[in-house]
Amino acid sequence: MRRYFSYVQSRGVKTAVLYAVILAILVNFLPPHQANAQMTPVASDGLVRVRARAALVLNLHSGEVIYQKNPLAKLPIASVTKLMTVLTFMSLNPDLDKRITISRQDVYRANWTTLKYREKVYVRDLLHATLISSDNAAARALSAATGLTRREFVARMNQTAVSLGLVNSSFTEPTGLDAGNVSTVVDCAALLWTALQNNVVSQILAMPFYTFRTNRRQHNIKSTNQLLRNDDPELWSILGGKTGYIRKAGYCLVTRAQDSSGNDVVAVVLGGVSSRTRFADMRRLLHWGFQNIEQQDRIGG
Repeated sequence: MRRYFSYVQSRGVKTAVLYAVILAILVNFLPPHQANAQMTPVASDGLVRVRARAALVLNLHSGEVIYQKNPLAKLPIASVTKLMTVLTFMSLNPDLDKRITISRQDVYRANWTTLKYREKVYVRDLLHATLISSDNAAARALSAATGLTRREFVARMNQTAVSLGLVNSSFTEPTGLDAGNVSTVVDCAALLWTALQNNVVSQILAMPFYTFRTNRRQHNIKSTNQLLRNDDPELWSILGGKTGYIRKAGYCLVTRAQDSSGNDVVAVVLGGVSSRTRFADMRRLLHWGFQNIEQQDRIGG
C-alpha cells in the first residue's frame, strides 16, 4: 500500500481521484476490531482523548491512517461543505475579476454574513469570504455567479464528489447550513487534500485575515480556523483548513499541518461538542500524530 501511494504521487495521474480511493482502501483494509473501534490506541499506557464523534489523522508521506475514530460514519459536515462548493465553482473556470451584485436570495436567512443586499463584490473576494470567514451569502453568490440554478449547482457538487471517489458524501446546498450535507472523516480528508491542489484555494485556506472593498465599504474578515492565528509555528505550520458548525453537525474541523521535520498530515474532527473542544481535539491529534510518525521513523517503521 505504501508503494502504491508513492507511485500515485510520483506519476501525478488523477491524484485527487486515486487519493480518495486510497483513503477508503486504507480504512477498509484495517482489521475489523480497529475499523469499528470507538477509539484507536495510541500508546501502551493510554488513549488519545477525542471528544468528537469521528476523527482521523492521515500521514501524507506514507498514506497510512495513523489515527481513526468512526472513520466511515456519515455525519453532517456543516461549512466544511464549502470546500466542495469552491471546488465545483473553480472547476467551471470562473472569471475571478468579475463583479457581481448580492441578491436577496443570497442574504435570506444566511445566518452568518457581512454582505448586504445589492452590494457589489468581486468574485475573488467572494472566494476569500467563503473560505476564510465562512460567509454563507458569499457561498450562495458563488453558486449563482456560475449561471446555474441552485439545483443545477448542487447536482454539479455531487457529480464532483463522485468524480473524486467520495462515495460516502452527498450535498444538498452550497453553504453547509442544511444537515443533509453529509460525509465521513475519510472523505473530508480527501476533500481538503484535493482543494489544496488548487493554488488559489490553497493560498486562501492558509490566510488568517483578509481585507477587501465593495462599492459600499471595506470588509475586514478573519479566519474561523483558530489554528491559523493562535498556534505556535515551532510546533507545526498549518497549510490550510476549514471549520464548520450547525447544531445537528456539532463543531467540525479539517486541517493540513506540517512539522519542522517535514512530516505532513491531514487531520479531521467531526461532531465536536464545542468550539473549544474541537480545537483541543485537533491539537491533541496533531501532537500525537507527529510524535507517532517520529517514533515510527526511529524504529524503521
